[in-house]
Formats: sequence, C-alpha cells, structure tokens
Amino acid sequence: MNKWNPYSYLIGASMLLLGMGCEDVIDIDLKDAKPQLVIVGEVSNRLEDQQVTISRTVAFSADNAFDPVSGAEVTVSDESGGSFELIEQTPGKYRSRFKGETGHLYELRVRVDGQEFKATSRMPSSVLPDSVGTGVRNIFNEEQKFISVKYQDPGGVPNYYRYLWSVNGAPLKVVRVTNDKFNDGKYVSEDVTDFETDLVTGDVVSIWMQCTDKATFDFWNVVQSNNPGTAAPANPPSVFGKGALGYFSAQAVAEYMITVQ
Repeated sequence: MNKWNPYSYLIGASMLLLGMGCEDVIDIDLKDAKPQLVIVGEVSNRLEDQQVTISRTVAFSADNAFDPVSGAEVTVSDESGGSFELIEQTPGKYRSRFKGETGHLYELRVRVDGQEFKATSRMPSSVLPDSVGTGVRNIFNEEQKFISVKYQDPGGVPNYYRYLWSVNGAPLKVVRVTNDKFNDGKYVSEDVTDFETDLVTGDVVSIWMQCTDKATFDFWNVVQSNNPGTAAPANPPSVFGKGALGYFSAQAVAEYMITVQ
C-alpha cells in the first residue's frame, strides 16, 4: 500500500512555496500499486524562483514521506516564445527565476527515465481584494476569529481561488479553495479560517489569495473534501494522465498582511 501526501510532495520537509514553507499534513490513500511518479509545478506572476518538484510515492511504513527524483529534464515555456530551463538545486526540486504573466498559457515538460510528461495552464487575471480584515463569530457559544476577504468577482467568466495563510511567521498552509459557481459577478465576502488554528488578538497573519485554473481547483477541492479517516478517500485528479500524479498551476498571487483585532 502506498500513500501520497500532496503537501509532502509539494514541499517535502524543506521545499519553499512562494518563498515560504508549507507543512500541513493530509494523507490520501492510493490503491495497491508500485510507487508512482508525482509532479507538482507552480508558476506565479511574481519575480521569484518558480519551482517544479518531482518525487515518487512511498509506502506507509517508510520513514521519509518524500522520495525525490533526480536527473530529470524540466522546462517551462510561454506561448509568447519564452522558454525556461529549471535546474535541480536540491534533490527532486527544480527551479528557475522568472516572472509569469497573467493571460499567458504556460506548458510544463518533464522528461524522466525516458518518459515525457506535459501539462498546460493559463494564468488567470488577478482578482484583488478591496478589504482584508478580522471577523468574529460564535460557534457553540465560543468566539472564533477569522480573516474576512472581500472582493468583486468578475462576471461572465469562471473564477477559481485558493487561499493560504501564515500565522505569526509559521509555514504557509493551504486553508481554502473556492470558485464563483454561485457568486459569479457578485461582491463576495469570503471567510478564511483553519479550524486547527485559533486566532487571537495580536496575531500577525499573512494571507495569500491565488487565482488558479480549473484543474488546480479540482485537485485541491478533492484534497479539501477528503476525510483522511475514511476507508477509501478519493485521489486528486492528475493533469499528467495515467503516468504521473500531480498538477501544474500558473497562478496570479496577491499577498496581504494584517494584525488580528
């Protein structure tokens, strides 16, 4: 039996996501199978080290949840003609510093062990909040603070959002994915919270709001929906077909920092 922790393969113990670590633990069971290739790639609209991580799934009994794959050929190309070779800087982690552009289609090519894997992602336009603040609600007579993000959803086009946060300098953590299925063209107030973290007055929270494509939303929506305690949680859909698990996301990113009131 193999296990795939999407966060582990996204970053392992030390991978940087958008310049920070991400170390939440969500185990997703796989059917009995030999180790499978896992490819996770992200390109943002920020000038930074864009990264692709390549690994293989490991057995439940393994001490290390990250089995890196070295020696791969990795390139990201832009429909406008740009091409970037990603260099392996640490085992299984391939990077190149450049800035993605909204509206552009990007293609990821990975060649490993004689096989080539391809995926494309078009970076959506940025949707910027006009307000980010603290909200309060009562749950079972207990007060819970959350981050409220308010923005105007663009009408007439499907939009997909992913939220990450860092509390008091902790590693970044994915806390919510959503879309505009019921909010198309509306002014939206999004509650961002993590039921494992109790915010208190004075906490400093960095919020990352990402606009992603549908494939990335579908991947993280399955992760978000899974209950790790179930007997057979679903596997996230892969953009690489049957040969590899994972996703490739060209995403527009906005970062905000607030102090909890």
